Amino acid sequence: MPKKTRTDWRFVVVATLVVTCLLTLQLMGVEGAPSLHVMHRRQLITWATWIALAPGIIAAARRFPLGAGDRFAWLGRHLLFGGLFAVAAELLAPGLGRLFGVPLPGVWQAATPIGAVSTIAGDLLRYGLIAVSYQAIAYHRAVRERDQVAVRLRAELAEAKLANLEGRLHPHFLFNTLNAIAALVRQDPRAAEAMVEQLSDLLRASLQAHPLRETSLEEELRLTEQYLAIEQARYQTRLRATVDASDAARTGSVPQLILQPLVENAVRHGIAPRESGGAVTITASVRNATLVMTVEDDGVGLGNAPREQAGSGLGLRSVKARLAQLYGAEQSLDIDRLEPRGTRIRITMPYRAASA
Repeated sequence: MPKKTRTDWRFVVVATLVVTCLLTLQLMGVEGAPSLHVMHRRQLITWATWIALAPGIIAAARRFPLGAGDRFAWLGRHLLFGGLFAVAAELLAPGLGRLFGVPLPGVWQAATPIGAVSTIAGDLLRYGLIAVSYQAIAYHRAVRERDQVAVRLRAELAEAKLANLEGRLHPHFLFNTLNAIAALVRQDPRAAEAMVEQLSDLLRASLQAHPLRETSLEEELRLTEQYLAIEQARYQTRLRATVDASDAARTGSVPQLILQPLVENAVRHGIAPRESGGAVTITASVRNATLVMTVEDDGVGLGNAPREQAGSGLGLRSVKARLAQLYGAEQSLDIDRLEPRGTRIRITMPYRAASA
């Protein structure tokens, strides 16, 4: 079991009382059976013994859950544990019976071998009932928690799709880029033509992208560099960009447009508010079958941008949701404040070679 399941002992006590009453009623009318009162007290002592042993049984059930490893090995372990707990119960129950004035013959006092076997079989069934009941409850809780996580991830993915669609045709970016192109048409037609091609490539890739589709990091860096080239044409010397990715990292598979929103945040909310501008650095490497990517800037720092230039955080939430949906617990996204200023975002995810 991935998580330790807490035991509701109030429910255990109530369930035990119900079971003892049902078992007592089952024995009514059996020839030679003692009075109803005596039978019920015997059942109570027997089950009280097993409740006392329950923490150990639950520990065994948690240590060897159903479905973990070979099924025959699992059955053999629990038969062994069941036998040990049966011996413990047969040693403990008669003592509790004497303590409460209820004679409770155990396996050691059985008149016949058949009686002893019947007693041991009953003990094994009680062990199995407790162990399987715990595992059923733990499994139910694990499924419920997985369902809750799935619902949350679906909601975050819907938000990610919205952010992805919103980022494809971001009015602010398009308006500023078109203004820059218009300004360059007469001053530097070649630069204006290059910017139009860069914008065309970026928008084409954005419109074709899907939140859960993957591409190579090489292609992702190419598009990110197109975005940076457009922004550098606007900010001129106020924006400096560096990309440092190893050859191995460039062959890795990453979600489409996973870096561009982070780089855009660094430029818009980190570098743009500074009069002197700043630098954005993108790095990528492979460490122990893990792809590590960072986007770092020396801008005003997280949360320090003016209100009119502050973001909603939707793009960052989109990136987190997409990573969680694709890679689950094997990924992480960490945000660090740098000193004296700046922000670093670090993504880790499993390394897989991108398909050709």
